[in-house]
Amino acid sequence: MSDKPWLEEFEKEVARLRPLWKAAYDDKVEMFPKYTDKPPKWWFNKWAAEQPDKPYVMQGDTVLTYGMVNDISRRLGNALISLGVKKGDRVAIMSPNLPQYVIAIQALIKIGAIEVPSNPLYTIPELTLLFNDSGAETVIVASMFADKAIQIMKDPTTPVRQVIVFQLPGVPAQVEKGPNIYDFNEIIMAASNAEPEVEITMDDIVRLQYTGGTTGIPKGCMLTNNNVMTMAVRIDQWITNNGSWAKGSDTRALACIPINHVFGFMANVGFNFYSGGSLVTVPAPTPDTLMDAIEKHKPTSFPTVPALVITLLNHPRFKAAEVSFATGVFCGGSALPVEVFHAFEREANCRIVEGFGMSESCQQVTANPTRGKRKIGSVGVPYPDTDVLVVDAETGTKLMPPGQPGEVIWRGPQMMRGYWNNPEETANTIRDGWLYTGDIGYMDEDGFLFLVDRKKDMIICSGFNVYPREIDEVCYAMPEVLDACTIGVPHPKRGETPRVYIVLKEGAQLTAEEVIARCREKLAPYKVPTEVEFLQDLPRTLAGKADRKALREMAKQK
Repeated sequence: MSDKPWLEEFEKEVARLRPLWKAAYDDKVEMFPKYTDKPPKWWFNKWAAEQPDKPYVMQGDTVLTYGMVNDISRRLGNALISLGVKKGDRVAIMSPNLPQYVIAIQALIKIGAIEVPSNPLYTIPELTLLFNDSGAETVIVASMFADKAIQIMKDPTTPVRQVIVFQLPGVPAQVEKGPNIYDFNEIIMAASNAEPEVEITMDDIVRLQYTGGTTGIPKGCMLTNNNVMTMAVRIDQWITNNGSWAKGSDTRALACIPINHVFGFMANVGFNFYSGGSLVTVPAPTPDTLMDAIEKHKPTSFPTVPALVITLLNHPRFKAAEVSFATGVFCGGSALPVEVFHAFEREANCRIVEGFGMSESCQQVTANPTRGKRKIGSVGVPYPDTDVLVVDAETGTKLMPPGQPGEVIWRGPQMMRGYWNNPEETANTIRDGWLYTGDIGYMDEDGFLFLVDRKKDMIICSGFNVYPREIDEVCYAMPEVLDACTIGVPHPKRGETPRVYIVLKEGAQLTAEEVIARCREKLAPYKVPTEVEFLQDLPRTLAGKADRKALREMAKQK
């Protein structure tokens, strides 16, 4: 008899659920699609040869074709080789969503260097932590952030030994000159445009996607070419119904989610390796810059997060414009309030598809079908070739019945290889072939997954489990509320008590007493927030989620 009998139960449950999941798929989507054995480098070269004049990256009046990007990225790849960068070396990129960022990614995949995506808004200590952990010796950086990279390079305790700086047309920034500081354009102009002769395999690591952990110390998810390409094939199938509704090559994505985040990378750059489509980069997504990009370049898909949906929905220019995302609006990162969901679909004449993913999954784990059966409030059913179960949060070995919350676990070919140089955290997260997410959710009778909250965000009030999202949803339904986020704060009698932070719509008025009274009408007494605080804006993570960690720190200062 197996010393892990629960694994047999897991397999039985997967066998029961798969027909339910398949029944929810759009009719041409395959549960087990045929994958490519060619890496991203091969695919980008194919598209550049077949459609050299097709727009690939667009921003404002700038339009770069496949042929142009292939030429520039080859030159950059060869320039990096001449500077000593080898296959497997880690190269950090610090940039907003700009064409140069996309070019740099293409250069790295040509020479087999591993990208370390780095939020340019990070502080020097935060960046130093990433560079030290990854061992990045080279940093490619937009000029307005170059000073941070140069200061880090001057610290002999860090691995950084060279910095490559690119300027933005029309917005030049003063950059220090000195040894090992190179100008992006100068090294490109001096380099060959021949394809770098570096052999790339599907097992090679292409990206170290850093994510926060239970310890608060970022961990680098090792994502391979195989992770990226199997995910790209399935995204293409999912959003086009296996090519029956549209061609992936006709997709034009509005790239406003940071490309240094796994969602922004896969939904815009990674997906297009396989589809041969285009992307419209938006470096600083504000209501006006988003509308400028929408009106000028007519994107067909909108990978987004709730914060941007809310931002657009409340902008008068959006209501007056003819906006229609033909392929769909793909929303993730955190739950989209139901009231916002319905209002946006009415205004934009589109279909919103919510899903669930994580850095460890190279973006996607579940999604609602693009046109078929969906359940608002659910993150959908498992993606093709992906299994999802809900188990007890304590031991992770007991299956939870339909409707009962527990920890969400999954497996599939998009699973990261592990955490970079961190076998202990890898073993804690990946157990017996299943990845334990730390997310609390439940599955209904039809196999649709509903997320409740992060395990670590759960509030325990007088022994009762309270999930912040429940309180957030009640607040979002209040017509005066633009944004809301709940955390647990210490309480002398209850242990913890919910405190909700609220951002009001312009001109709206609401008191803390009114919020609490309305919550009493919708929530069990132990779930009702006892504290309400009004803010001008909520702090947000890179992924666009309300930053509960920052709010907790704010609460400690009180």
